[in-house]
Amino acid sequence: MKPIRYGLVGCGFISNVHAEALSTVPGAVVVACCSPDEDMRRAFCEKHRIAGFADHRAMLKDGDIDAVIIGVPNFLHAQIALDAAAAGKHVVCEKPLALSLSEADQMIEACRKAGVLLCYAEELCFVPKYERARELANSGAIGKVYRVHQVEKHAGPYSEWFFDPQRAGGGILMDMGCHSIEFARAFLGKPPVRAVTAWMDTVLHRERTRMEDDVVLLLEFEGGATALLESSWALLGGMDSITHILGSEGVIHADLLKGQGLSVFSLQGYGDYAPGARGWTFPDVAWSYTNGYPQEDAHFTECMQKGSAPRESGQDGRVVLEIMLAAYASAAERRTMALPYTPPADIRVPVDLWLRRKGG
Repeated sequence: MKPIRYGLVGCGFISNVHAEALSTVPGAVVVACCSPDEDMRRAFCEKHRIAGFADHRAMLKDGDIDAVIIGVPNFLHAQIALDAAAAGKHVVCEKPLALSLSEADQMIEACRKAGVLLCYAEELCFVPKYERARELANSGAIGKVYRVHQVEKHAGPYSEWFFDPQRAGGGILMDMGCHSIEFARAFLGKPPVRAVTAWMDTVLHRERTRMEDDVVLLLEFEGGATALLESSWALLGGMDSITHILGSEGVIHADLLKGQGLSVFSLQGYGDYAPGARGWTFPDVAWSYTNGYPQEDAHFTECMQKGSAPRESGQDGRVVLEIMLAAYASAAERRTMALPYTPPADIRVPVDLWLRRKGG
């Protein structure tokens, strides 16, 4: 089967993760990247021995690629996806899919018309531990699943753009809450969400942003199951990434940081997350595999080769975005929001729903 030739949009942390993950995927090859930052682009090209372009349009035109992976700030996702679809390239878009339902709809329709895939990158849905938990639950090992409890927390992101409402669209909810939402949906078989209840606050990073850095969500699904989701940039001293699956006849507990992790205490921080990785942390000797990136990229590659629908699509990304919009409204109005939910027309970015009520 013909290899899928990838071009990476962006040369930062997540693009490096995908480049390394794709190097392990048969039938996939990274051939190009693009970034307006010349120094970053040059270093990335030298590391991965690929061609570099100053912008995505040049890469789409001259990069000899079949697909793009969009790994740049959130406000850029929609236009890049539209341009890629117009050029006949498959699209893998990092979370969140877009900053508005209108943008999401345009992306979905553009890819449909162009006959290319729009894949939504939510790596938690491909984590080996969680996949095994889903297999066990589906086999009836713990009876009827009535709740998914997902926790993902650390001390804050690795780049300043995450703290900018106009570039990120929101805080921790748009950064990590989307992971937990889609993981819970996928684990339960993607039943419709009937209602969303949310609490959020700015706990740790008030000098850096007006946006939320700590969120708790309760999702109510058709069929009666619920999801309790905790996401935070306000956990000092390391990271949590934990799932509890509660059933009528048992429970499954999965901790991504246990099993292949080291125990490290650092006063100054280290690695990509420095200085956020201060205190006790548990670096994984197989971090990419543990977090599902090679599995995710292998699945998307196979779908492109076979012309089959991906497990995580643009439509899934739209559903997650709608849930997050409802969550911001719920936290602002201090009440449960029913779905489907349509935000006011004058909302520029999702977090505005909360910031306006907050007075931000």
